[in-house]
Amino acid sequence: MAQVSLTPHDFSTTLSISICLGLLSRELCTYVKSIVGVDISQGVVDFFNLRASNQGLAPEEMKAVCVDLKHEDHELRGTKFNIIVVRRALRSVLDLAHSRAISARWRIITSPSIQDVTNLLASFLQPGGSLLVADIFRDTIQTDIFPDQDADGHGHIVAHQRGFDEEEMGTTFLAAGLRLQDFDVVTSGKMHGKDVDFFLACGVKS
Repeated sequence: MAQVSLTPHDFSTTLSISICLGLLSRELCTYVKSIVGVDISQGVVDFFNLRASNQGLAPEEMKAVCVDLKHEDHELRGTKFNIIVVRRALRSVLDLAHSRAISARWRIITSPSIQDVTNLLASFLQPGGSLLVADIFRDTIQTDIFPDQDADGHGHIVAHQRGFDEEEMGTTFLAAGLRLQDFDVVTSGKMHGKDVDFFLACGVKS
């Protein structure tokens, strides 16, 4: 996160999407006032909260909730956040009509549109807040990351097989009322046996 410029007030209330084991949230907790993690798996949420409790963190400092975000008024008690962090979840959007029959890591809205997901996340930001997206940098991979999906009928799960580039993130952010402040390739690694680069993009809400 050091390569992305954020103003001091951003380090306050943070929403972390698709928390997995909570490793990112535990790294962030020393820099922010509070973190709310969101996942659709109750088991993941329970594990996250247990780890937070074992660290001596109160729920007011770090907690997770099990919710499938749909931008309904009762979600997250209407809280608006200074920072929203999402890692790779933009590519893993499922059509809710199919998701009940498929074992999937993350489903966030009924439409598979990346724009819809970004619009939804931006709606939880305070004015001046930042949406941080970490995902695969498109320019470093020329083939689908999950080439065998169609064989088992799950080819629709990953909407953007080859990640994103700076232009697409900028256009998507702009349509959601965000300004692309930073876009940096921050690290490299492997995913399903393929060498990939990962970027970190920061969009600021007007």
